[in-house]
Amino acid sequence: MKLTSKVISALKPKELRYQITDMQGLALRVQASGVKSWVVRIPQNGRIVDITIGHWPEISLMQARAIARQKRKEMELESCSSYTVRDAFRFWCSKKRRRIVSFRDEKIRLEKYVISKIGSRQLDSITPPIIIKLMEPIESAGKQSTVKRLLMRTREIFDMAVNAGYLHSNPLAKITKVFPVPPVRHMPAPDWRELPIVISQIEALAPPKYRVLFYFSLATLLRPGEAVSIRLDWINEEAITIPAEHMKMKRVHRIPLTPFLISLINEAKRIRRNKRSPFLFPAPSANKPISSQALAKWLHDQPVFRGRLVAHGLRSIGRSWFADNDVPFEIAESCLAHLVGSQVVRAYQRSDFFAARSKIMLGWHAFIQQCAQCAQLLTQNADSHEN
Repeated sequence: MKLTSKVISALKPKELRYQITDMQGLALRVQASGVKSWVVRIPQNGRIVDITIGHWPEISLMQARAIARQKRKEMELESCSSYTVRDAFRFWCSKKRRRIVSFRDEKIRLEKYVISKIGSRQLDSITPPIIIKLMEPIESAGKQSTVKRLLMRTREIFDMAVNAGYLHSNPLAKITKVFPVPPVRHMPAPDWRELPIVISQIEALAPPKYRVLFYFSLATLLRPGEAVSIRLDWINEEAITIPAEHMKMKRVHRIPLTPFLISLINEAKRIRRNKRSPFLFPAPSANKPISSQALAKWLHDQPVFRGRLVAHGLRSIGRSWFADNDVPFEIAESCLAHLVGSQVVRAYQRSDFFAARSKIMLGWHAFIQQCAQCAQLLTQNADSHEN
């Protein structure tokens, strides 16, 4: 509770003594007799010591706050100035903007759940119970992963505030222990042996745009956001070359072209409506690609795929096929644009295994085409049984 003269006047004695915390370590202690005393809470030798500085109303609220600041300054506990949570958040943004792959999402999440609620509050007034109270509704909504990321980043903001001299210590240093660690849930994806069945369902249900995007995502094994952002000028006779800034790992990624992939690119060009767009999968009118969630949403809307396959799960199907077909680990990981090995190893090993991946992708694409042929047989058999 933030104290005011009106609030203090309204405080009534109870059977047992109680106290109300204000700020800067200041608290008002209300005795059972009705006497109201000002105390300053000071950490000393590993414990909290309460120093009485006088009674109310002889010492007013403003006077008590000034005395509390002076006491803390004498003991070198006073922070260098009145910084707010938003000040610390801005400092964190300035340092993390180009260092976190998911910075934009992290920033939006923090602004929505934390900064919009407590951004104007003084840094040194924030305690673990305040953050816990913010997180409890999010946890109750079943968003445990959101709680985990918010706690991690909020603690990080306060750590950086300490390093910047905004605070003397981080009150949220151990706050992540309050909430349980959310269980890890892998992206749903069927076994690669079920791909003929999956493709037969795609052929039966998907409009041309989503059918081509499905095959293209499966063939390239790109992440959903990377797949839809492909520009026509990134495609040459040998490969699709994606600049580093458009890849999650911030490393240039080349996808070898095969006859199957070329046919998909040509079909994507043929069916796209926005012919003037520089993107292979353009939005209908705006000069941007379709949403990175377009395929994911379409799959979710189909009862046959809901809970069974997501767009990101196509990468899992391909990676499992590589593993069961004796593709060397480093080459398989390179096909998925993963970084392998320690920082020292990567400093020396700079090849992207393009030649080796070209052979592997030929095999992978041949398997997809084989699955498509099986899917046609499955569809024909199903039609004959119906007749």
